[in-house]
Amino acid sequence: MATISILLKMVITNMVYIIPVVLIFLGITLVGTIYIVSLKGERKWYLVLPEGAITGLLSFILLLGTLSYILKGRFGIAVIFLVFILSGLLLFKRNREYFPKIRFEPTWKNVTIALIYLAIAGFLFFLVGANIYGGDVIAYWGLATSFANGNYPLRSPWQPDLLANHHQGTFLFEGAVHGLTGADMLLIHTTYSVFVVLAGFFLVWGVVRKITKRDFLSLLAPLVTFFSVGAIFIPLPGALRTWINPEVEHVVNRLPLFLDAKNRLGGSSNLPELIYINHRAAAFLGLFLIVILVISKLRIKEFYKPILIAALSIAAISSDEIILPSLGLVVTGWFVMELISNKREWRTKVLSVALGGAIFVTLFFVVGNALRDSMLTPPKEEVRFQLVLSTQTLIDRMGGLKSAVLRPSKDSKYFWYLPDLRLIAGLAFIAFIFTKNRWSLFLFLSFLGALFSYFSVTHTYYPANYERFLHPMYQLLGLIASVSFIMLLSSRNKMLKAVGLTGAVGLLLPSVIFAAIYLYGYAKKPFYPNLYGRLPDQKVLVWVRDNLGLKRVFFVDGYLRDQSFSYLSLYGIQNYGLFIPISPADIKVHTPDFGIEAIDIINTLNPSSLEKLKVEYLFVVQSQLKYYTDRRLSDLKNSNYFSEVYSDELGTLYKIKEGYFKEAEDQEATIARLPDLLGTKGNIYIDYPPRLESSVRAVMTLALKDKGELFTEWRHGTFNYIETKIKINAPSSEVKYDYLILGPETDPREICGCKNIKEVWKIREATAYEVI
Repeated sequence: MATISILLKMVITNMVYIIPVVLIFLGITLVGTIYIVSLKGERKWYLVLPEGAITGLLSFILLLGTLSYILKGRFGIAVIFLVFILSGLLLFKRNREYFPKIRFEPTWKNVTIALIYLAIAGFLFFLVGANIYGGDVIAYWGLATSFANGNYPLRSPWQPDLLANHHQGTFLFEGAVHGLTGADMLLIHTTYSVFVVLAGFFLVWGVVRKITKRDFLSLLAPLVTFFSVGAIFIPLPGALRTWINPEVEHVVNRLPLFLDAKNRLGGSSNLPELIYINHRAAAFLGLFLIVILVISKLRIKEFYKPILIAALSIAAISSDEIILPSLGLVVTGWFVMELISNKREWRTKVLSVALGGAIFVTLFFVVGNALRDSMLTPPKEEVRFQLVLSTQTLIDRMGGLKSAVLRPSKDSKYFWYLPDLRLIAGLAFIAFIFTKNRWSLFLFLSFLGALFSYFSVTHTYYPANYERFLHPMYQLLGLIASVSFIMLLSSRNKMLKAVGLTGAVGLLLPSVIFAAIYLYGYAKKPFYPNLYGRLPDQKVLVWVRDNLGLKRVFFVDGYLRDQSFSYLSLYGIQNYGLFIPISPADIKVHTPDFGIEAIDIINTLNPSSLEKLKVEYLFVVQSQLKYYTDRRLSDLKNSNYFSEVYSDELGTLYKIKEGYFKEAEDQEATIARLPDLLGTKGNIYIDYPPRLESSVRAVMTLALKDKGELFTEWRHGTFNYIETKIKINAPSSEVKYDYLILGPETDPREICGCKNIKEVWKIREATAYEVI
């Protein structure tokens, strides 16, 4: 009860923000429902609502991705949303006869199903309220809020000269909700997660319920897809361990989870991660919808079906391009089947698919997506994506498909066994062969598309990127297996029925129960911050957003020095969508990491660094002025260099004049100048956090990557994802270092054990020594 009261208190406190956000999602669902009923003539409410939700979502993303070239900012978003709503109302007027009157008959079955719907929705509400966000979502929210300010085509707020190269569709949508409501991104992201996960859960339940004619047993399919992520855990006696060659073997202090066996950075190995990476959940849901449309008879002419699928596919891959290979195989498989079944109409079919392909290619270059941006802004050193040509790489990737062994303790007499993915694929395929339903066929094609990408594509600057194909494969196979086992339970053949019962109860259900126990504990956390809807209240951020739009502003807010105000840059990007160029000027990074120029600006306000980042406005927190030289303070007061445009009790915002760039002088102690002071190449030791501030260490590795071999401890303090090669070696007592880059408190003799050293460079956060 205490947990419920905490959640209710948070909801009531933020009701003024929650209601507008929820109304927008209801409007999206309403219009999407009108679209899907008009398109399919579907009358089963348990399919109409989830299909309508994702159709509305993808359709609105498509409108945002095309019309926002002309209709920009909050006014443009409002116009696009109004057009979207009006289109639904007009379509409803034209197709009113296809909309059934929904009557709820209070039978025990209907009441029970309704209670299950409410229980799942309520449980998910608790779960998302307690979920933890961080890392990449800060970048995503910056894309969303800057889109609300008129940033389209999307450029990175921390690198305004470069296209985003990020997942976009979901964050165009979230940015539109932010623009319409003014709510904090924390609440919007959370509501979006509830929306797509619930829609996905109920869509899978509805489809499987229709296929199998089992109202309650069909619930197993969405539970396998979203709770256990397709995992199968089998208890085996310890004596069998010698016969198994697993990828991983862990001791776990709970019932086994897919998270314990196949945890991958950037992947979705449990439901909280799907909530976190909600753009992947949305894309996955888009794939399900497109499979449904492929296998369904539509009210439109078959000739136009590829065009519809092409348009919705673009909206789905805009959210996450990971589903593109799966969609490609689904559409190819459908096209081949259509040609085989309608040989007389092959010319029409080919023309229809060719037209759909042309629409796909056209929209691909119109609607913002990561792949398009990647093609339009290639890296300077090497291409981002390459085909895998190494046999050893293929062998290494094969290891990711291998089984996992999880033990309750080191000396336990049994272990939990997650079978090899190839074994699970074989099991799902055999089960499908006996049931022969088209839904499972196209899901299997989706699996093969993901499998092909897992083995064939490598990311030059983020080598582990291929691993995010791993988790959807388990989900797809788990869904196929659950559908097949439920269908086998209806077989008249006793042996097949026994196989279905064994598969459903013995293989799939235990992992669902294990995951539900874990999620229940997760949802019971007595803290639900994700429902907070009010934007952080920094007056300068509000003023800059309302008066400067997408002008470039740099905040000297205490970062590196005084953490009490270091949130201005972060909040300015994340919550207000400001263009704050803190990242490297010339090298793409995918999250707002500080670059060399930004660190030098904080330390010196040098005009060359400000000019390189094309900074137009500078906000200096009052407490930071003490860190600058008298000469630099005099520059700030020089009306030929700066003009005050805003001030409050926190600090002053200056417009930088051209005279400052042309006439003012740089201070010499900068990170940008350090490489020239070190002379010839050599072995360079770089200190590590907390002795050397993490951002400073990161830019040191970037600045010195071409000056020799870098040696440093592998800890935090590197770029999250940067498009250049920075090779780091492990320190060794056998290595003779030529240079040391150390934190202010580190004794150089501790590192090298040498007597003759010379200080060659120094800033507040670090000192460079030459070993003589």
